Amino acid sequence: MSRTVVALNLALSLTAIAISSWALTSSNRAASTDRVITARGLIIQDPSGNARVVLGAPVPDPVVRGEVGKRVAPASGLLLFGPDGNERGGYLTVDEGGEAVLTLDSADGSAEVFKVVANPDAGASLFVLHRNGAGAMVTTYQGHPEFQLIDSNGVTRFSKPDQAAAAQ
Repeated sequence: MSRTVVALNLALSLTAIAISSWALTSSNRAASTDRVITARGLIIQDPSGNARVVLGAPVPDPVVRGEVGKRVAPASGLLLFGPDGNERGGYLTVDEGGEAVLTLDSADGSAEVFKVVANPDAGASLFVLHRNGAGAMVTTYQGHPEFQLIDSNGVTRFSKPDQAAAAQ
């Protein structure tokens, strides 16, 4: 073979090796478990293309019975959606007031049935509610522990400490 052909083969071989090496190291970097993704949001969709999990800073306004409502204040965190697109719950930090909130919503998204609120000034509160209005509440909102049971008419049936003592 002529020197030109040998040199050309050598150059092509070295180029192929260089490209292969670059491709292998690039794919290893992309598959690295140490990789950090920086984003304002992430949407996980079901096979039909409906958003089911939203991670955002901020998160979008709530969807209740197919209608977009207004969030009380901007918030960031994780939202869960039902197959119908209604918000079913989430774990959020609220930009105004410094609260952290964990909620689970009714199947149609119209009411919170479980809610935990951590407030930097007022402590913590836990609400467990039925769609008919009955519920239970444990809170330190007023500066002391309080437990209440409320019937479906909104009447407090049990309160410890009792409301009269708590008011003093």
